[in-house]
Amino acid sequence: MEQGNYWAEGPRRQWIFYAGDNSSLEGLSEKIDPSQVFCPEDAQAVNLGIRRVKGRLYAGNYVGLCRLKGINGRNLTARDGREVILKVRPRFPLSAVDLLNIIREDDEFDRYLAPQTTRIGAADREVEDLIDNELFHFFTDEDPIFIQDEIAQESSIITASVFISLLRSLCSRPLMGRTVSREENLTGKARGRIVFSRNIRHNTLRGRDDRLYCRYLQYTEDILENQILKAALKKAEAFLSQYFFSVSGGGGRLREMAACCKNALSHVSYRKITRFDLSGIKTTGVYVSYKPVISAAKMVLNEITLEANGNTAATSYVIPYAVSMEKLFEMYVRSYLKKAGVYSFDSQEEGLRMARFDEKTAVLRERDKSYANYIGGNIKPDIVIYHSQTGRHAVFDVKYKDPSGARFSRADRLQILAYGLMFDCEHVGNIFPSRGGNICYHSNGINSGEEKARYYHQLELAVDGSRTFRMYSELDKGYIEIMDYLHRLLG
Repeated sequence: MEQGNYWAEGPRRQWIFYAGDNSSLEGLSEKIDPSQVFCPEDAQAVNLGIRRVKGRLYAGNYVGLCRLKGINGRNLTARDGREVILKVRPRFPLSAVDLLNIIREDDEFDRYLAPQTTRIGAADREVEDLIDNELFHFFTDEDPIFIQDEIAQESSIITASVFISLLRSLCSRPLMGRTVSREENLTGKARGRIVFSRNIRHNTLRGRDDRLYCRYLQYTEDILENQILKAALKKAEAFLSQYFFSVSGGGGRLREMAACCKNALSHVSYRKITRFDLSGIKTTGVYVSYKPVISAAKMVLNEITLEANGNTAATSYVIPYAVSMEKLFEMYVRSYLKKAGVYSFDSQEEGLRMARFDEKTAVLRERDKSYANYIGGNIKPDIVIYHSQTGRHAVFDVKYKDPSGARFSRADRLQILAYGLMFDCEHVGNIFPSRGGNICYHSNGINSGEEKARYYHQLELAVDGSRTFRMYSELDKGYIEIMDYLHRLLG
């Protein structure tokens, strides 16, 4: 993957600035005034999370594509009047699509796309709007960006994957339907009301007194909303098959989800969807769950073309989007550890298991307001591994950061200490991304007044798609299998 920052000319009189995530945006001043760039607060996805540190601009934890916005809320233009596009790539050799391809077969893949909340009562909460999805953010209120390179394909792959995942969740419940008026020339029976004018023309004048032309009401799920979903599913499945299945040799989780969706929509008519059809859709009331799925379907229909021979292609019109590398790396680590040998939460096998992705724990036993509750709430560690026989736990928090820069680690320090206390575990730690292979450092004893010893562990996992499940030990100066390392902690 090409590294470094640079400007490139786009196909529609645009300037595109390419940069890596969490890197200095050096070179931006060649075309624009950096002091006019808007920097969002609270890690928002606007401008892909650009932040200002001591007067200098740095990319955030988001990768993706967007129009650069100024402090006045408007789109920035270059000094020569051209539109300015920001494209942020991962600083590692894998793209966001590559990482998505790795985690798509995870048994919890569909849960990764649900809102990540710490509310215990919201463990099974569904996505109600695309903005509730903390992994991907689509700027659906903005005009698409016309761009001709691999960016268009990357965006369409992400959009199609999100759509199929949302549709799979929707298809697990009854589909939307409504009562519609139908007319039919029936033989030997009447249904609803007889339409006399049509009955005379179609039957009486032709001597067909055995027939009656009737108009009646019928409840059906073969409505426009479901037809839009079916048309988008056909495009999304064909597009993903062309990309994922050709490079990986198997359909995995996405193919299973697509097959389930096709079965649920089998009785819905397939037809070509026009822009007029898309403009008249409303999803409110009891069927508000359709809102994010229809939004994703619209993006699929606009971004992907389906040719007569069955091949698909990106249209080059891309909805501006952002992908949280922080969330994606967390899911990558979970998937990696499962492939290394850690069982999933619902496994019946004895040994090391990983707690459910959205499992939460209340901080305080008593939740009534009459009790001291200032620190009340819930916690949701990134990774909890436990041994089904010994009952021992280890808690790891995944950090998409450079571990050498520990200047602002106070919040992370308190977080990991709280996990050790609440899960009564001897071993806690952080997992960071690495460029140079998997590394484990010598565990460090935590200074505590407790009689029970607790230890801090620091791991670095390579973000390269490697199937090598071993780490270099800084203590032993040799290699150790990841499962052997975990068994030493919990066995």
